[in-house]
Amino acid sequence: MKRNALFLAGLLALVTLFSCSKDEDPVNSFKFNGENYLINDLYLLEEIFDKGAASEMHVFQFMFGNISNGDTTVLAVALLDDDVNTLGGNYPSLGFTEEAQRNVYPFGLFFISGINLTGDTYYLTGDGGSVDAKVLSNGLYSVKINNLSVGTYTSIGDNTSYEETGTVSGSYEGAIHKEVEVLSSGKSSVASARLNSELQKVR
Repeated sequence: MKRNALFLAGLLALVTLFSCSKDEDPVNSFKFNGENYLINDLYLLEEIFDKGAASEMHVFQFMFGNISNGDTTVLAVALLDDDVNTLGGNYPSLGFTEEAQRNVYPFGLFFISGINLTGDTYYLTGDGGSVDAKVLSNGLYSVKINNLSVGTYTSIGDNTSYEETGTVSGSYEGAIHKEVEVLSSGKSSVASARLNSELQKVR
């Protein structure tokens, strides 16, 4: 009898522990300014520049979205590596820089990194934090956002004009709809149209 009571009490405590943990740190979500955003809309667009040339470069544009009660919050992350055309590893966020070969790049003509809150101005990434990305088996992906600095630039491209608004943390593990686009072929896909919409909010 006592063992049954202890077992039930332990089971209840375990369920409570996992419930609290899940509420505080939801799976497949990101957190900004103390608020969690469940990721329920996402795309991955692999953009290929100068295909076939020695200068060929691949940018992996992730767009993690939260759609809730008609409001949309988007966390966009553009990962690039001048020397490697595949996705994987740690990408530091350094703001606008030409020195780093691997990084989270804030803003280019065809890609963007930052957070957009329900249609307001984008907070672009700056110097601080990083993103870990990994391609798992069966086409699954693992992405971890580590205290990614986001804020505003008085002058786009000038790191000295950057002012941090906050940081974004979170993770996603699972399937992602991926499209590959060679820039010379135009931007007509669903993911590209979504990305263009986000880019317009910065220009």
